[in-house]
Amino acid sequence: MFVLASFVFSGVLGVVQGLSGVDAELLTFAQFGPALGAALTWIAFRKRLRAFMPEAVSGRQVGAHTVLMVLAVAVFAAISVALVLATGGEIEGVAAVAGSPFVLYLVLQLVGATGEEIGWRGFMQPALESRMRRFTAALATGAVWAVWHVQIFTAGPAVAGAFIVSTLAFSVLLAFMGNGSAWQRILTAAIGHWLINVSLHTVAGERVNESPQVYITVAAGVVTAAVFLALFAAAQRKRRAKAVPA
Repeated sequence: MFVLASFVFSGVLGVVQGLSGVDAELLTFAQFGPALGAALTWIAFRKRLRAFMPEAVSGRQVGAHTVLMVLAVAVFAAISVALVLATGGEIEGVAAVAGSPFVLYLVLQLVGATGEEIGWRGFMQPALESRMRRFTAALATGAVWAVWHVQIFTAGPAVAGAFIVSTLAFSVLLAFMGNGSAWQRILTAAIGHWLINVSLHTVAGERVNESPQVYITVAAGVVTAAVFLALFAAAQRKRRAKAVPA
């Protein structure tokens, strides 16, 4: 129900956007589809879903994971810039978006990213984690998230394939960075999603989903997710070792 509702709401919001005249580069109305899908599903099944939602953790832990999220995006951006320059490309840099100040673009991108993350990492990811491991749940959520970007499939199989892989990598990264209650996860994921979008725009501008940028994105995304996933695994092994009595 959540997936179907999210796709339907996003489609309707896409029509509304066309009528509104608001430039999708500034704010994409469809980003609120997952939030509306989550709200509708929660209203319909809240008694059952309440048992699936994770417990809150300390604010200190959320803060630490959010800082790690920012660091991860910085690593991703650095790799992206290095690859663009190495391949002879140019960095777009900070500029007005759709004739509006860059600051307005930043604010609206955060709003849109939050709308998406209410559905993806705030609802779907924790619900799936009640039935499967976090990594598997992240891949499942990422697959739906990738297909939700239906417009990418008009760019050809190679570009679409690269986009899907990069989305799966980002989904894993956002899933493991988020911890605690749904709203705590939304906070960390929304900031991460926002910074990923902003870094992509700053690096490539309107060329984000074009060749060769889409291949640079997938390379940087996979490397970043692998590095931080390895760090999480190492930290988990260390905690387990401390828990074993001497």
